[in-house]
Amino acid sequence: MAEKLKERGDVEAALAMVLESAEVLSPPESAASLALLRQKRHDELADTLIQIYGRDKPEKLVIRAALELYEYGMADDAGAMLRAAAD
Repeated sequence: MAEKLKERGDVEAALAMVLESAEVLSPPESAASLALLRQKRHDELADTLIQIYGRDKPEKLVIRAALELYEYGMADDAGAMLRAAAD
């Protein structure tokens, strides 16, 4: 949904959708969503999801999501999420 909003030029609504999604996504869901956003080259939305998830979720969930990202071969994103949690 966020992808479609961004493609229509409504970046603010797309970012709001990512914010809402980050609140309810499980670690595997967040990693899969991030992988999809990267695959479709929606890097701004992916970076936003990383920051929000890393900053707002409990440490255990962030670690689990980072491990999922690592297993997807997304070590840079896993590290970015962990750094967001540490800040």
